[in-house]
Amino acid sequence: KTAVARIGVADIPTDPMPMDIADMFIILEKDMDKWTSVETKEELIAEIKTLLERELTGVNLVFSQPVELRFNELLTGVREDVAVKLYGEDLDVLSQKAEEMAEIIQTISGVGDVNPERTSGLPQMTVRYNRKKIAQYGLDIQKLNEYVSAAFAGGVAGVIFEGEKRFDMVIRFDEKHRRSIDDLRTLYIDLPDGTQVPIKEVADISYVPGPMQISRDNTFRRTYVGVNTRGRDVESVVNDIQKKLDAELDLPPGYYITYGGEFENLQRAKSRLQIVVPIALFLIFILLYFALKSFSQSIMIYMAIPLAAIGGIFALWMRDMPFSISAGVGFIVLFGVAVLNGLVLINRFNSLKEEGVTSIRDRIFTGTKERIRPIMLTATTDIFGFLPMAFSAGAGAEVQRPLATVVIGGMLTATLLTLVVLPVLYTFVEGRSDRRKGLKAPNANVIIVLIVCGGLLGIPAVANAQQQEQEKDSLPTITLEQARKRAVENYPKIQSARLEIENQQALKKTAWDLGNTQVFTGKEEVGNGSEGVYTQFGIQQQQIDIFGIAPRLKLQKERVALAEKALDLSVIELEREVSQAWAMVYATKNNYQVYEQLDSVFTDIERAARIRLETEATSKLEYLATSNQANQVQIQKEQAYRDYLSALQRLNLWFANDTLFTVPDVPASQLDEPLNYVADSLMNHPLLNVSKQRLDVADATIKERRSQFLPQLQGQYGRQQIAGQSGFYQYQIGIRIPLFFG
Repeated sequence: KTAVARIGVADIPTDPMPMDIADMFIILEKDMDKWTSVETKEELIAEIKTLLERELTGVNLVFSQPVELRFNELLTGVREDVAVKLYGEDLDVLSQKAEEMAEIIQTISGVGDVNPERTSGLPQMTVRYNRKKIAQYGLDIQKLNEYVSAAFAGGVAGVIFEGEKRFDMVIRFDEKHRRSIDDLRTLYIDLPDGTQVPIKEVADISYVPGPMQISRDNTFRRTYVGVNTRGRDVESVVNDIQKKLDAELDLPPGYYITYGGEFENLQRAKSRLQIVVPIALFLIFILLYFALKSFSQSIMIYMAIPLAAIGGIFALWMRDMPFSISAGVGFIVLFGVAVLNGLVLINRFNSLKEEGVTSIRDRIFTGTKERIRPIMLTATTDIFGFLPMAFSAGAGAEVQRPLATVVIGGMLTATLLTLVVLPVLYTFVEGRSDRRKGLKAPNANVIIVLIVCGGLLGIPAVANAQQQEQEKDSLPTITLEQARKRAVENYPKIQSARLEIENQQALKKTAWDLGNTQVFTGKEEVGNGSEGVYTQFGIQQQQIDIFGIAPRLKLQKERVALAEKALDLSVIELEREVSQAWAMVYATKNNYQVYEQLDSVFTDIERAARIRLETEATSKLEYLATSNQANQVQIQKEQAYRDYLSALQRLNLWFANDTLFTVPDVPASQLDEPLNYVADSLMNHPLLNVSKQRLDVADATIKERRSQFLPQLQGQYGRQQIAGQSGFYQYQIGIRIPLFFG
């Protein structure tokens, strides 16, 4: 659209551009669809470069973005993407080696613009004094320098006062005598005897090429070769440049090369990422641990990070993108979202465990079914949200594309693998935890063998009765009716029977078999110049099994009834088993309580017998007999307690719950009514009802199989065109009858 060029430096040089560089700003048409000669910016740069190199000689061309060029200049002192810096002492050697470096770098693929720094070629008026003539005229070099400086730069000749103000009076040549080297040569110098001679009599004044600029880094002289990359990442280009220069460039002693520019920023950012990323990962782990209060589960969710990294790396490889700082930031974003999905899933597993779902398999299936929607919504939102960035081609696309590519690829693998790998790890961790907890039975440290041996030896038993009593009293109680209800709600066999009813009810829809629908078109009786019969549109319905619908519905109805009766039978059997287990706990608990009272009584008797022995009111034999009786009661009490724990464990197995329940301490007269199912007659027994229903299912199955030999209907309709004339139609109605009914 427009092109503007700028050269030189303003009076106030706020822009750090030297005198030998011209800036040309080319403003392009924003709508690339209107471009006529090329389709991309890279092709346009190639066309411009080819044309200008043919028209202009001795000019080095560098293509860049205005803002990017200024930022590179301010941050690194180099305007290009990469600066290959050469350090040394001699400016001529630096200039020569910089040209050699530029020639070598141009041979590397991916290098767009190569711009060696201009360090020589600026003509300067140089004054070389002839010291012998200066001595003959009685002059000194300091005085000559003052003359030259005052004539062209100005020198202070005195001070002018205006009231309290003072001003330096500066003298120098007027403008018309400061334009050429001849003005310098004809500068007259005062001699000690009062005469004058031109300065050219005591000095050689001529134009001599001098250094255009002397650049330094940390007080070391340096020059550089600026490189812009095209179609490749900066890091790989720098690696190739380094290999090429090490192999082909011969540097004198004391000269060495470093790499700066955007590559220097990349290296600095990478070193910073090596610190930031571990800190971010550590903080994610700490937050996970605070949320779950479980080290193993935090490690388990942390597995989402390598799963997400796999997808991000694979996505970069698929799009042939290098690792960059924006890609590193994308990995940090990806890790946070991937861990969040794992946390959502594990939190649901834990909440189901707290709600009483003891089966790990049920927890996984239920939790995954409930959380797959929010997990998939999170993943798809991120993926579709980053898609415009991943395929962006506008300004800043080189920063957006790697970040979006990493997030999209990582979310795909992290979501899929989290839903598969995380439940497997949860099964392993929770299963091991449950097995470890199963080894720790209540009062497992009480060893009955020691109690028996102690009783036989006449040593009082040392069972921790107080601890047993505390553990017994701390268990929650459950009534008989509550035990039946909890078992029916949680026992897997009952849940399976309920699901079977739902399954059979869902299969009722399969009874409606209306055959296959066929849509067709075609021609017939064509040829020999005849247009024939053209069926424009036809539809055919085959194998309409009208007579088989009722038998199939009857069969599914009988199957549903069978599943319902099987559920009733399973509930009755379960309630009976739970009632027996509950009654066993009640009996063993009361038996244990009786032995507790006996143990307390015999403890007092044994104490009294010991006092009588100490007062010699009885013999030691009588004391040992009383002591043995007390030990036997204590052993029987421990055995009763073991029986009570065993019955308690058998009862709680029916609840499928981690919480351990016991029976309440109530009199027998206040107990719930036991399960007392009495059928009206022998033929109405639940077990016989299930068997009868199986017979009904078998009869319905036979009728359903026989219905397959009944006729089946079929119909066909078509709209036709005959000899080019429309308005015709054809139809067929048929019946399919098996020839052999065997």
